[in-house]
Amino acid sequence: MVQGSTLRLAASTSDARLAGIARDLARDLTRAGIEAHPIEKGTTQGERGDAVTLGALALGLVTSGAVTALIECLKAYIARERSLSFKLKRPDGLEVEISAKNVNDATLQKVLDPHL
Repeated sequence: MVQGSTLRLAASTSDARLAGIARDLARDLTRAGIEAHPIEKGTTQGERGDAVTLGALALGLVTSGAVTALIECLKAYIARERSLSFKLKRPDGLEVEISAKNVNDATLQKVLDPHL
């Protein structure tokens, strides 16, 4: 994958819980060497602060070696919150949904990293 990918989280949980999961995931991905931060949305007049899109992260450069770390991190989060799913969109437009159903699928890494 290349720089400019986005990762959107969804789960049957409260918005506050989803926001917490997204913050924790961004921190854990950064520790794994993958730049990740919440996606800011434009604020409207009268709003204060940096508004973020709930459960959405922008990913920096993800190298071939980091794809494995990304998948392992997502597996850990799905193990904790079974209803959690992710939609990863690459800059080339390819979208992949990752959930408990396919996170262990061997082809997932090949889809996320076309250089393998």
